[in-house]
Parts: sequence; structure tokens; C-alpha cells
Amino acid sequence: MHQDNPLITFEREGAHITAWTSTSSTVASEDSNRDRGYGYLTAPLRRRGLEVTVEYGLSDYIVHAALPDGSSLIISPPQEPPGDDLESWTVVRHREAGPAVYEEIYDSEPSGPDARHAGGIPNLLAAVHAGLDQLGVPPLPEQQRSSRERAADAVLHRAGFIAAVAFSGEQYHQLPSAMTDPSEQRRAVTRAFTTL
Repeated sequence: MHQDNPLITFEREGAHITAWTSTSSTVASEDSNRDRGYGYLTAPLRRRGLEVTVEYGLSDYIVHAALPDGSSLIISPPQEPPGDDLESWTVVRHREAGPAVYEEIYDSEPSGPDARHAGGIPNLLAAVHAGLDQLGVPPLPEQQRSSRERAADAVLHRAGFIAAVAFSGEQYHQLPSAMTDPSEQRRAVTRAFTTL
């Protein structure tokens, strides 16, 4: 693939089909090792201009983001006891020096106020972004899309896909949720694939 050509990836999850557009065929980078599998959390924070690290906590990795006011944002899965799957998250803003700050932004542990969301990433990111907005952190910048990406978007639209934006800010397309007939879905994907 030429570096300027967008890569379109079709993905089926249950009855839903999604088309992801990216400008590079290699998703893995030096950040993937540094981010310890938490790229879905670190990428949106970095796009907002924050310095982000992934550090080892008590029993699992945590995401640490330095905020402009000198405080820090800590995003953490359960630390004690360690678990293999991420069934809950906590997000805390804190500062030890100067005027001390300890503010719970999100808690989806079983006894927490956000327990109904459990380990769900969309609600976690929505809470993080809302907290950053309240602190005056600049919003996610609009992604600059190349003319080839815009052309791919138009092809997907003509094939029946609808444009959407993920909580991370990444743009994608999906077939309408009412389109559940497998043969109709196949025709739409084939139409998009042939034109692309």
C-alpha cells in the first residue's frame, strides 16, 4: 500500500458491519510497547496535548496523564486483587504538592457510582473527556483528512455506510443497524470494495 493511500478495514461484530479508515497499514508502533495495551486510553489523551505515561501500579498497569494545572489524572483497572479481565475502572485527579487535590472522576467498581458501566470503555472515555473539559484542557483537534480519505468516505457513503465518530475521536463508517439481512449487507460491502 502506498503511504498516502488510506487502508479500509471491514469488521463484523454480531449483526453490525463497520468500516475503519486509516492512513497507515501499520497500526503497531513504538507506542504500543510503551502503552502496555492501553493505546485506546493513551491516544485520545495525547491528542488533547497531555503528557501520558503507563506505569506499573500495585498489581497492574495504570495510565498517568500530567494536567496543565500541575495535577495528574490516574486511570486504573482494579489493583487489588489483580484480575485478568478489566471489569471496572477508576479515574482520579490528584496533586500532592501545593494545594492538595483528590477528586474522583469515575468509579465503575461494584460499589462505585458508575458500577452499571463496569469495564465499558465508551463511558470511561466520556467521563474522562467531560472532566478534562471542565478543567479547561483543549478539546480533541479536528482530524485533518486527506483528499484520498475523503474520497474513500464518499465511496463508503454511496455504498450505504453511515459516517460516525468513536469516543477516541477516530472516524469510521457503519451499515445502518436496520440493515440485518446478510445478503443485503454483503451487497453493500461488495459495492464498496469494488469501487474502492
